[in-house]
Amino acid sequence: MGIIMINCPATGHGVSTGIEVCTTDQLPVVVATTVCPACGRKHEWTKNEAWLVSGGDQYRGAQDPTRAGGCAVAGSDERRAAPE
Repeated sequence: MGIIMINCPATGHGVSTGIEVCTTDQLPVVVATTVCPACGRKHEWTKNEAWLVSGGDQYRGAQDPTRAGGCAVAGSDERRAAPE
């Protein structure tokens, strides 16, 4: 898993969008917004302006320890049985 990063136009530093993905290949090219942790402003961005930081542990907030931390493998079956 990785964290999508963007460049803060106010500080010039890379900042986390808070979005964690396995890959950006399948993301649509749409305008997204993120409240910047560096300057506090709202920035608009697309996947064309962003990059993926593998791991991203330093950009991740406190996580729920019960949350799954990996990406699904192509072809894996993640369906769960419906409650009866």
